[in-house]
Amino acid sequence: MKLNGQEKTLAVFKDLFLKPGLPSTYEELQAWAMEFGYKELAEEAEKAVKQPEEAEAEFNRLCIGPYRLIVIPYESAWVTASRKLNGPIAEDVANFYAAAGLSSASELNEFPDFFGNELEFLYFLSALEQELSLKGREEKLIKEVQGLSDSFRAEHFDKWYESFLKAISENTNQQFWKEAVLALNKELHRTQVR
Repeated sequence: MKLNGQEKTLAVFKDLFLKPGLPSTYEELQAWAMEFGYKELAEEAEKAVKQPEEAEAEFNRLCIGPYRLIVIPYESAWVTASRKLNGPIAEDVANFYAAAGLSSASELNEFPDFFGNELEFLYFLSALEQELSLKGREEKLIKEVQGLSDSFRAEHFDKWYESFLKAISENTNQQFWKEAVLALNKELHRTQVR
């Protein structure tokens, strides 16, 4: 199945946040950046293909640890005053996953509201919508998938992604990450639920 523009964007960026140590992550991002006109990102991704451990180390320094999280990659930290992780926000995100027939059980290495997991969920819904359309499924089912995606973005993802990406840009010392979050922010803003 051929991916549409939104699916391609979600596919390459979910992998960046879920698999930052793989050279293929940067190869796919480079191809995407060239296709969508992000020349600077394509150049930085080309460098990262050769040394993915540097981009991964910077991601880990910012968002994983081992000591303190400089940029917390969980929605809960951005939308609640308490910044409590794995609480009601994560539970509500997991309920959205369940509504789509997905599990957020213990196989996940991260809480349900981890940025990469939320991107992957949006990718899944976009791919499902396209697959249903191509198979000529009933319009009602397609509208339900679109509605779930729109609701998830409005109730969760769109409330925090810009602040999170801005924090990465402000705290990174790598041009690769600056270009990556700039491109992702621009593409997500373009498709944001209004």
